[in-house]
Amino acid sequence: MGWPPGGGAGTFGRMPRPLLRVYFDFVDPISYVVSSSPELRSGDAAGARGDVEWVGFELRPPPMPLTASDDPLWSSRARRARPLADALGLILRPPHLVPWTRKAHELHVLAGSRGMGDLVREAIFQAYFGRGEDIGRVDVLVEVAGASGLDRTETKAVLDVDRHEADVVSALSEARALGVGEVPSASVDGRLVEGFPDLTDLGTLVPDP
Repeated sequence: MGWPPGGGAGTFGRMPRPLLRVYFDFVDPISYVVSSSPELRSGDAAGARGDVEWVGFELRPPPMPLTASDDPLWSSRARRARPLADALGLILRPPHLVPWTRKAHELHVLAGSRGMGDLVREAIFQAYFGRGEDIGRVDVLVEVAGASGLDRTETKAVLDVDRHEADVVSALSEARALGVGEVPSASVDGRLVEGFPDLTDLGTLVPDP
């Protein structure tokens, strides 16, 4: 499944608004901070000039071995994210285990197809960083989906049969082909900023109308 820019030219021949793609992973604390920022949640990072699309990017896709939060890589991410999280009043309390996130991204794709991507993405982040839940487990994700308004039975069936696994794998492959190797990263019109430390960097990506 591809990730093409949405929409054609607007009314009276206006150019389509630039699409800002943000690549993220559910176990990355910096992705969590960026996802929770007022600028991106309200769309102000692109303003009236563009749309935001969130694209899952697994940092450690299976069959890579699982790791833990005291791994130097994850500890470093947590240290970078903490002052930003504190400024936004966010809790960073992940479980010790860093799970695979493929099923969480599959749920995100399902939610997006129902027009609930933003709501469910926030709920998954809250489950992992706020409540320390194992978002690698289907039963945990089903409860997150149900509490967000998705049908629990349908969600479990979709996750059990890997209906959106190919979409998640394809999105990861396409992102890597574009040069994405870090999250959070953002791109618009072929320009890429990797691991941006603050949202002011996003403003340089979005051209004036």
